[in-house]
Amino acid sequence: MDLSRHEQVALIVRYVNQSFEIQERFIGFYRTLQTDGASLATLIKSTLSALGLDISALRGQCYDGAANMRGPYKGVATRILSENPLAYYVHCYAHILNLCVVDMVSCIPVVRNAFGILQALRNFIEVSSKRHAVFEKITSQKTYSAGPATLKSLSDTRWNCRVEAIRAVLENFDEMVQALNEIAHGGSKAGTEAYALLRNVQDFNFLYCMFFMRRVLMQTNHLSKFLQSKDFTYQTAMAMAKSTVSVLKEMRSDDFASQTFNHVNELCQKNGYSGPCVPRKPVIPTKLGGGVKSSFEKPEDYYRTEILYSTLDTLIEEVEDRFSENDLFIFKSLADVLSSESPSDESVGAVSTTYSIDQEDLNSEINLFSRMFKDGIADKSNEEEERTQLEKRLRFFREMALRDTLPNLSKLYVLYLTIPVTTASAERSFSSLRQLKTYLRTTMTDARVSNLAILQIEKGGHAVNILDVVTRFASRKDRRLQFF
Repeated sequence: MDLSRHEQVALIVRYVNQSFEIQERFIGFYRTLQTDGASLATLIKSTLSALGLDISALRGQCYDGAANMRGPYKGVATRILSENPLAYYVHCYAHILNLCVVDMVSCIPVVRNAFGILQALRNFIEVSSKRHAVFEKITSQKTYSAGPATLKSLSDTRWNCRVEAIRAVLENFDEMVQALNEIAHGGSKAGTEAYALLRNVQDFNFLYCMFFMRRVLMQTNHLSKFLQSKDFTYQTAMAMAKSTVSVLKEMRSDDFASQTFNHVNELCQKNGYSGPCVPRKPVIPTKLGGGVKSSFEKPEDYYRTEILYSTLDTLIEEVEDRFSENDLFIFKSLADVLSSESPSDESVGAVSTTYSIDQEDLNSEINLFSRMFKDGIADKSNEEEERTQLEKRLRFFREMALRDTLPNLSKLYVLYLTIPVTTASAERSFSSLRQLKTYLRTTMTDARVSNLAILQIEKGGHAVNILDVVTRFASRKDRRLQFF
C-alpha cells in the first residue's frame, strides 16, 4: 500500500536471452481494489495480454506464501495453473527462509523473550529524541566503531533485520548499558522502564541468546543474500540450503556450546551481571507420584540442551521441511537431464512428455553433448572446479554455440533458467515506490507512478537517446515546437 492508500501490485517478467543469461524486467505497478485470488489472477492475465504476451507461453510463477497467492483452490497460482498446466508455481525461497527464522525464534521461549527485549530496547532508546540524544552522546565518545551506531528494529517481514539488530546491540553494549544507567538514575519519568531494561540486558539468558544467535543468523544471512539474487536456479538454491544445513549441524556440538557458555559466563562474572541458572520447575509431592528432580546437573547442560540444541534443531528441521516444498519431480528431472552425463530414463521420459519433445531425439542430443563436454572440458583450468556441473555444461554449451545444433537441449536450458525461484526483484521495486510517491506526490496518477518506476528501476538496462525523446515530446503538440 502506498501513501495514497492504494494497493499496488508489482509485476516482474523473467526470461532468458540469446546468450542464456537470466533477465528480470520490471513491468510496472498496477493498482488493485481487491487482493483476492480471482482479482489478482485477472490483473496478471490482463496485463500480460495488453503487453502481447500469451499466458500459454508462461512456464513458471513465483509468489510469497500468502493464501490468496498459493491457495490450493482459489489462489492465483491455482487459477493460472488451471489455464496453463506448465506454469509451475514456486514458493519464493527467500520468503521460505524468512519463515524458517521466524518459526525458530517463536518456538524457543528463552530466545523469543531475548528478541522481545531487543525490540523493547530499540523502542525505548530510538523512539524518544531525548533518550536517543543520551545514547548518541555516549557512543560519540567511542575511540573506535566498526558496527552500526543506532539500534535496529525487528520485523517478521523484513529479511536480515535480526542479525543487524543483534550486531547493533553487541557492538554498542557498554554504551547502551551506560545510557540506560544514566536514564534510570536521572529525573526522567522513563527511569523505571530504563531500570527494568537494564536488569534484563545484564542477564546471562539475554547475553547467551545474543551471542549464539549472532553466529546462527550470520549463516542464514549468507543464504538469504544468495536467495535474493536473480541468477540462481532451483538446483543452486537447494545446494546452498543443503550446505547451510551442514554448517548448522556442525555448530550443534559440545565444543561450540561450551565455548559460547564459557565466554558469556566470563563476561557476566567480569561485569557483575547475573549468572546462569536452571529455572525451577514445580515439584509434585512424592506422595502424589512426583518428587522427580531436574535432569540437569549443571547449568551448562541446561543451556546446551534446552536452548542451543533446541534452537538449532528447530531451524534445521524447518529448513529441510520447508525447502522441500518446491521439490517438484519435473524440476528434479530437468536438473538431472541438464547436469548429468547419463540421466535416468525416468527423468528423460518425464521431460520429453511434459514439454512435448521426441525422446529419441533428446537422448541422441544428450549423448552427443556429453561426449563433446567430456572431451572439451578435460583441458580447462581449475576455475571450472568451483562451478556446479550444470553451470559448467551450460557455459560449454554457450561457448560452443550449440543453440541451433542441439535445439532440444537448448529449449530445456531456456526453460530451466526461466523458472523463477525468488520474488526479491519485486520486493526491491517497492523501495523505488517509496522514493517516487512521497507525501508531496500523493495525487500522482497510477500510470505516472508506474512509468516513473520503470525509468528508475530499469535505468541501467537501455541507453536513452535524449534528442529522440525531446523530438517526440515536441511533436505531440504544435505549440511545443517553438520552444525546441
